[in-house]
Amino acid sequence: MSTASPPSALLTYLALPDPALLLPPQVRGATCVWCDTRLSGATALDLGSRSEPPILGAAGRWFPRGCIPCTLKHVLDETLCDTQRGLRALALELRRALGVLRET
Repeated sequence: MSTASPPSALLTYLALPDPALLLPPQVRGATCVWCDTRLSGATALDLGSRSEPPILGAAGRWFPRGCIPCTLKHVLDETLCDTQRGLRALALELRRALGVLRET
């Protein structure tokens, strides 16, 4: 089974850790770039190949992968600005309030 691929447009917004600070398994995609969880084809999201300055004395091309929970967390954190987060929280609060009003 191959790794899942998020939409390529998403990859341009997703900041990854500095590969120079990662462990070798994270750089080669064997573990999640954020939490170092071991990945399989079924549990990994391919974050696309990246070019960086030389990493661990090797060529600067690396193939990061992330686990689904970490990738989801970072996608949500990075793609919503503070205003969008605030409006989303307000919408949820208003939906809850509306539900309470309908129940009474």
